[in-house]
Amino acid sequence: MTPTDTTTDRGVHIAGLTKVFGEGDAAVHALKGIDLEISSGEFIVVIGPSGSGKTTLCNIIGGIETATEGTVTVAGQDISTTKPSKLSDFRRDHVGFIFQFFNLIPTLTARENVEMIVEMTDRGDKDKVASHLEAVGLGDKLDSFPAQLSGGQQQRVAVARALATDPDILLADEPTGALDLPTGRQILELLQDLNRQGKTIIIVTHNLSVGQIADRVITVVDGDIESIEVNENPAAAADVTW
Repeated sequence: MTPTDTTTDRGVHIAGLTKVFGEGDAAVHALKGIDLEISSGEFIVVIGPSGSGKTTLCNIIGGIETATEGTVTVAGQDISTTKPSKLSDFRRDHVGFIFQFFNLIPTLTARENVEMIVEMTDRGDKDKVASHLEAVGLGDKLDSFPAQLSGGQQQRVAVARALATDPDILLADEPTGALDLPTGRQILELLQDLNRQGKTIIIVTHNLSVGQIADRVITVVDGDIESIEVNENPAAAADVTW
């Protein structure tokens, strides 16, 4: 097998990933030597119970947390050896984040919430902000404040914000957790469509049903990968029930 050229590869390559919180008798081993490969353009769903380590795994992939041991290469960069002070550059250049509770600034309009991330990261194009919001179905809500938007519309703003810097990977932590079924389906449809356009999508969730739309479902239990299920024919997001 030809070795992966990580200088051009946009995937995720993890070997021996260990994460320990605390020290001595109080130490908690959140991850226990995980090995994992995620190809560029894959749609991955990571599931597991609370405290399983799934969020820690994805936080390390996104450069929010650092590994205790092991190697983690994301979008061609070995972030396991990157100084914490430089991880902000990695996040800015390569990763878009979508969270359960939107994290929109209430005093800014939808347009301004997206423009802000472009200004803060110095990536993307402010002139394209409207087109990002149009792409998520909010072309008529550019000047609306979060309080004037439904939960699903606020999450769509969060998706547009994540896209504004043209990241290699979109990390979504329980993106449907605060939404009802119809609205949750709409967000999953949007993520599925972005994946068809070539974005690597990684969703962290406790909701087993979301795994129906993934290329692979990775189950994390007690700090280790319990199973990896391959979906030969992922379901359409519109058909997901929970």
